[in-house]
Formats: sequence, C-alpha cells, structure tokens
Amino acid sequence: MKSDASAEKRRWTVAIGMGVAAILVFGSLFRAPRPRALPAPAARPSVILAPPDTLLGEETALRDPAPLSLPTEWNSRPAPPERDPGVAFASYPPETRFTTDALALVLPNDVPPKPAEAQLSNSPGNPLLGLGRTDAPVPVLSARGGLLEIAAAGTGEPVLSAILADAHPPEGVFWRPLEFIAAVDAAGLVGPLVLSVPSSSDSVNAYFEGYLAQTFRVGERLAPGFYHLRVEP
Repeated sequence: MKSDASAEKRRWTVAIGMGVAAILVFGSLFRAPRPRALPAPAARPSVILAPPDTLLGEETALRDPAPLSLPTEWNSRPAPPERDPGVAFASYPPETRFTTDALALVLPNDVPPKPAEAQLSNSPGNPLLGLGRTDAPVPVLSARGGLLEIAAAGTGEPVLSAILADAHPPEGVFWRPLEFIAAVDAAGLVGPLVLSVPSSSDSVNAYFEGYLAQTFRVGERLAPGFYHLRVEP
C-alpha cells in the first residue's frame, strides 16, 4: 500500500516537472512587445534677420500690395521749406548778355537769299528737302490712257510693260486696276481675253478687252503661252 502511494507521488512529481518544463519552453517562444522608438522631432523653421540689403528692400517695396493711394516714401515726402529766391541767389550778381535797348545779333556775311537755300547751309543737310522745300520745278506727267504690265502665268516673270498713250477709256469714270488672262499660240490669241479681276466700271472692262485684242494686238507681241495682263490708270 505504501509502495503504491510512493509510485503515485513520483508520477505526480514527474508530471508537474514536465508541465513546468513545457511552460518554460513555450514561454521562451513569446516576448513582451518592446516600446516603439519615437521619431526625432523635425527641426522647426526659424527666422534669421539678415543684414539690410538696399536692392532687396526696394524689390520688397515694389511688391507691396498696399494701395498706391496711401502715402509712402516713394510717392510722397514732406514739403521742403520754401526759400526766398532773393536770399538764395544774393551772392550771384546778374550777368547781362544783351543790351537793354536793342538785340544785337551777329549774322554771317553769306546769308542765303532764299529760305530754301538756308536749309542747305547746315551740313550734311536737311533730309526733308524733297517735301516741297526746294525751288526745283516739278515735271508734268504726260497724259496716258493706262499702263499695261504683262507677266508669265506660270512663273510670274515680267514679260512686257507699255504705256497705253493712244488708249481712251470712258471719261469721267473712276476705275480700279483690272486684270485679264490671255492664251497665245503661234497664230496669236486663242479666243477672247478672260477678265479675272474686274475694275469698278463695266464700260472700262469692255473697252480694254477690245483695245488689247484689236488695237494693241497683244497676241502678236507675245510668244506662245499663258499670261496675266494688268492694266492700271
């Protein structure tokens, strides 16, 4: 009976010891949470007063949003005390340049006889002499019925320019430049002229269409090809 009790006690001792060992083994697998390290506080911005800078101060003043109507050192200042001119310039005696009874002017001996010639006395001269300040005669332009300019249709190269002295468009009619298109072969014009840019008068258009084809005979003056004909007043 006693041996059974001793065996039972040993079993409980072994069981308790194994339980304590198991608790220690499992306890070693778990650790208490460590406190998390807090980040270092960020450096706070600080204001450092720099030495005064004239340019920086002026730029700051120009960007000042204050209304310009308010008095500042830029748009207002205290009125300086007025000084008596007689007292301020008392130490400067007057110097007379002219006599009090007459104005003496010394003029050169070679005075130009005409005002237009006086403009030439100043070298290098007056660049505006051509604006009616000279006595040069203005030639009168000869009367003409129009100015004809012909250019190749493909290249725009000028081919012929002539003054239409014997042309007589309708009188009393103001007309703008007009243009025709002409096709020419070895025999002359291929069909009538084609009006591409009309003038401001139908009678002028019809007159020059017949004049260029019949009187001026433009087809006989040009080589075969296509041409632009422009007639100006």
